[in-house]
Amino acid sequence: MVYASDEDASADVMEPHDQFVSSMQSRLAKLQVVSRYWERNDFKGAISAMQKMADDAVLADVMSIMTEKIDIVTLDICSCLLPLLSGLLESDMDRHLSISLDMLLKLVRIFGSMIYSTLSASTSVGVDIEAEQRMERCNLCFIELEKVKRCLPILTRRGGSVAKSAQELSLALQEVS
Repeated sequence: MVYASDEDASADVMEPHDQFVSSMQSRLAKLQVVSRYWERNDFKGAISAMQKMADDAVLADVMSIMTEKIDIVTLDICSCLLPLLSGLLESDMDRHLSISLDMLLKLVRIFGSMIYSTLSASTSVGVDIEAEQRMERCNLCFIELEKVKRCLPILTRRGGSVAKSAQELSLALQEVS
C-alpha cells in the first residue's frame, strides 16, 4: 500500500489501536460498576449489572475471579449465575468457554445433588416458605442445567481443553442427576 504522506500511514496504523483502547476503556468502566457492587457484598446486584451489560468479556473476567471465591456462592446466587454461564457457552472464544465450563463444574459439584434431590423429593404438607423458595431456586437451576447439557455435545466435538472440560462437566452432571 502506498501512502500520500506519513500522516496517512500513521492514521492507518493508529485506527486499530484507537479501537482497542476504546474497547478496553469500555470494559474497564463496566468492571468498575461490577466492582462497586462487589465491594458492598451485593453479589446479586453485580450479577444483575453484568446481565444488563451483556458483555461476554466482562462476564468472563468476573467469573474467572469468582471461581477462586466460590465460597460466596449460595443457591440463590447460583440460580442467578447459571443463565449467564449457560449463555456464555454460546461464545466463540475458548477463554470464555473454558471459564464458563470451569465455573459450571464447580457449581454442579457444590449444588448439583441438592438441586436434583430437591426436585425429586416429595412436597411437604403445610406451608414452608424456605422449602418453597429452595424448590423455586432449584427449579430455575435445573432449567439452566438442562440448557447446559444440550450445549455439551457440540463443545465436546470442538476438541482441545474446551472438549475436555465439557466432558468433565457432562460426567459431573450425570453423577448428580
